[in-house]
Amino acid sequence: MIYLIFTAMRNFFRNKKRYRVLLMALVVITAVLTIVLGVVLGMRTALYEKASRYFAGNIVVMGYSGKSFSLIENPEEVVQSILHLETRGIPVLGFSRRSTYYDFNNIELFFSGYYIKQRRMVGVEWDLERPFLNGFNFIEGSVPLAGDENSVLISSTTADQLQIAVGDELIVSIRSDRGRTNTAGLIVRGVFSESSFFGYQTYVHRYTLNRLREAPLDRVNEIGVYLRNPLSIEAEAAMQLTLELEKVLPVFSVMETRKEYAEQARKKRDNLEYGVVSVSAQLEEIRDLIQAITIITGVVIIIFLGIVMVGVGNTFTMIVWERTREIGTLRALGMQRIRIIFSFLIESVFLGFTGVILGMLLGIGVLEIIRNFASFPPNMVSTLFLTQGRLYWLLPPRGILLIIALVAGASILGSLQASLRAGRLSPVEALRRGK
Repeated sequence: MIYLIFTAMRNFFRNKKRYRVLLMALVVITAVLTIVLGVVLGMRTALYEKASRYFAGNIVVMGYSGKSFSLIENPEEVVQSILHLETRGIPVLGFSRRSTYYDFNNIELFFSGYYIKQRRMVGVEWDLERPFLNGFNFIEGSVPLAGDENSVLISSTTADQLQIAVGDELIVSIRSDRGRTNTAGLIVRGVFSESSFFGYQTYVHRYTLNRLREAPLDRVNEIGVYLRNPLSIEAEAAMQLTLELEKVLPVFSVMETRKEYAEQARKKRDNLEYGVVSVSAQLEEIRDLIQAITIITGVVIIIFLGIVMVGVGNTFTMIVWERTREIGTLRALGMQRIRIIFSFLIESVFLGFTGVILGMLLGIGVLEIIRNFASFPPNMVSTLFLTQGRLYWLLPPRGILLIIALVAGASILGSLQASLRAGRLSPVEALRRGK
């Protein structure tokens, strides 16, 4: 085998001029595949990271009793269930306790003669969620200090329309649970860049929102869980958390789609019941869009790989024809058919892996240039998939293995027919044709 590898390597470099064009094609297809896969995975990760901040975590515990809004009456039991996830092998980064207020018609922000409505207002605990809120792309300011109940975080969409900056006092107005209009003057401590999809949301301290709502100070509407590697363990984590909650509280099944989420919120119940919903369920439409983009990209890549296979096949056909006399000599000296076949296949492996290595280096270089130097217009589509204003790319180990398998596999399959033809040549026929 070592002799075959050495011989194949020698023949590969000896025929490098014939392989040159084909090698360039493999480098280009590998680079394109690396860029596309890295960008798509990065966009998906960035979207989920933004959504996790928006929806309180990667998986969120809701409590329903027949009303349209969620209420957590047993926050201590829920938090203990979350902490037990580690014993089930679910890596937890942290959790959130939030009070939430959804009412686009009754949440208004005022500043210097301007006003704007908000989709919702969220009450958070600054210190509890600081590691995750720090992921915002802050244009100005930062996350307020722990316990600061007079601060507010707003999006760049809101700040632009109000012409407001960090340090200014913002008037917040909502209709309370008792039907009265309450207001509060809060200091803008941070302005984060966000598209309108996630932008019409204001963050205040949980106690501040509860006071505005005239609700109990410790009221909690949602408790979320932030996970490590959420895209791969989200579904399992939701199921395991449901099992933990089931030990101490009445629960219903995991909400796996947005339709189930809406149905559970409207369902009439005799008592409060708890359920778990994931970011994937809440982002079902966008998730389907990303999957569609991924599928279309995959089809295009497969077509390119098919073209590469044809090119490899034609190149190896010519190489076998040119080396017919050499094959005949080796066969006459006693080399078996299978060793002839393996010799050409190993050459194709060298071709494929050389193309993969050079192509991946080129692709990663392009991705790094885009990440560090490319700027994008701050519109809804681009901002939705950016991380702190930059295009974040991701290429996990299994992504690298996928690229290697596709490109190297295309090279090997493309050369298979010509290699088999070389192995079938008899010594006499090969020597006679090689004259």
